[in-house]
Amino acid sequence: MATTETVHLTLDDVFSLSLDALVGCGANSDNAKPVAESIRDAEADGIRNVGLNYLPHYCEHLLCGKVNGQVKAAFKQTAPGVVICDARNGFAHSAFVLTFEKFASVALNNGIGSLCLQNSYAAGVIGWYVEKIAEQGLVGLAFANSPVAIAPWGGTRAFFGTNPMAFAFPRPDDFPVLIDQSSSTTAKVNVVQAANKGEPIPDTWALDKYGNPTTDPKAGLEGSMSPAGGYKGVAMAMIVDLLAGALGGPSMSYNASLFAGNSGGPPNVGQFFIAIDPSVFNSDFAQRAEAMISAMLAQENVRLPGNRRLLNRALFAEQGVTLEYDLYQKLKAYSQAQSVSN
Repeated sequence: MATTETVHLTLDDVFSLSLDALVGCGANSDNAKPVAESIRDAEADGIRNVGLNYLPHYCEHLLCGKVNGQVKAAFKQTAPGVVICDARNGFAHSAFVLTFEKFASVALNNGIGSLCLQNSYAAGVIGWYVEKIAEQGLVGLAFANSPVAIAPWGGTRAFFGTNPMAFAFPRPDDFPVLIDQSSSTTAKVNVVQAANKGEPIPDTWALDKYGNPTTDPKAGLEGSMSPAGGYKGVAMAMIVDLLAGALGGPSMSYNASLFAGNSGGPPNVGQFFIAIDPSVFNSDFAQRAEAMISAMLAQENVRLPGNRRLLNRALFAEQGVTLEYDLYQKLKAYSQAQSVSN
């Protein structure tokens, strides 16, 4: 029987819980640590749906082989501004961390650099990656394709993924400005969670199999996600699929195995990143950016994109987070999952 009890965790506890669960399901520490960091950071930002709520997916996929937690990614520089990394069906997080120093140096040496992760897995919070780029004084862009969720405009069958993209730029005396958004009106995991809880969803989140807006999450999962901004969201999903899927491959959204469930094998999706050194374009970039920010914030009730995350970071760093007891026990059990199965 489910309980309404909760458990209080510090952010360090979140990291340890995540790391133990991932290692317990078969990931080595080099692969598990970046993923655990991303989960901790998602919790700090108040994004539970790709924080501890998503950890069971990672664990189950380690156990069934949809993601390989033991491999080491391999990368090479194929042109002055191009780095290609084969994640080898492993985690995108660890492949990115392994390649990041080379990627950043390519951008700094050339003024602009690109990184393509191939044969990869779910990226989690795509803003996590571009923030690391911006922390190096670089402007960062990221694109990640994913299995089918959005129907092409005028169609009724899912064809593109929710395919997020993110953008971050550095500020001289503050946190980077971060924009992170999917091609759908909300992340698919939100609809999945509503279905699991038996709760309705807003009629702007999903379409049923006939293409009609629905408040029934199960009908939405049988249909498709609503694209953000109508046909513009579909166009954005296509752009992301071409950059992250066609370049990253071998899977485009329409032929990638689903992230949900344990069948279908590795999804083999991709992620594509661009890093730009603003100083080689304009030495006044920082001043111009700050002037724009000041002018924008001069209007009442305006806030910078990503500022809610920063407020959450300060709050949760001090107060920690609250987790449902049942989920906590489930995550704790994953730390022994491989030994139990053996």
